[in-house]
Amino acid sequence: MESTEELLKFKETIKGKVVVLFGKAWIGKSLFTLTLSKLFTHVKIFLVDKNYPSDFFKINPNANITEVENPKQLDLMISKENSLDDKLIVIDSITTLQTSFIKESYFSPRAYLEFNNFSDKIARKLAELTPKTTSILIAHEKIKDWQTQEAIPRINWTMLRNTDMLIRMYQEDGKRKIKIVAKRELPNKAEWYFE
Repeated sequence: MESTEELLKFKETIKGKVVVLFGKAWIGKSLFTLTLSKLFTHVKIFLVDKNYPSDFFKINPNANITEVENPKQLDLMISKENSLDDKLIVIDSITTLQTSFIKESYFSPRAYLEFNNFSDKIARKLAELTPKTTSILIAHEKIKDWQTQEAIPRINWTMLRNTDMLIRMYQEDGKRKIKIVAKRELPNKAEWYFE
């Protein structure tokens, strides 16, 4: 996806939705999101990952970049956000915040539960800003099935109840590709099968 026309089409697809964009490390999720952000009037990026050179943000000098130190700070900042037409909110990345919940060098069941509750709360707050505001939560991926190499986002699945789309960035034939993996939509007819 390179042309402005394709980016505009993608923007229309995700407009007014809460989106999880996931992929492996260094695939270009942040670069893509920053490039896409140039098409929005209002852009707020909550930066958790701080491994980017300052030149990186010259891609969109109009983006409002706010560094996030801990989950409590992000929670407070998101609750102060207002809904505006053509606004984009980016959290880069939601999975990096997991490290804030790790105590004494192990990921305890309690810390895991706290992180799940936190990410669900953030997604719910972002959902309250729709349909005017678009939100992208960047996430890392993990391999669900080593045999098929099926990848899934490294997130709390309960969080998905407050999101609209799950999008994966991956590399194939030397090209970065973006695929909508799942989206919330009302079916034409609901069917259930009992055994």
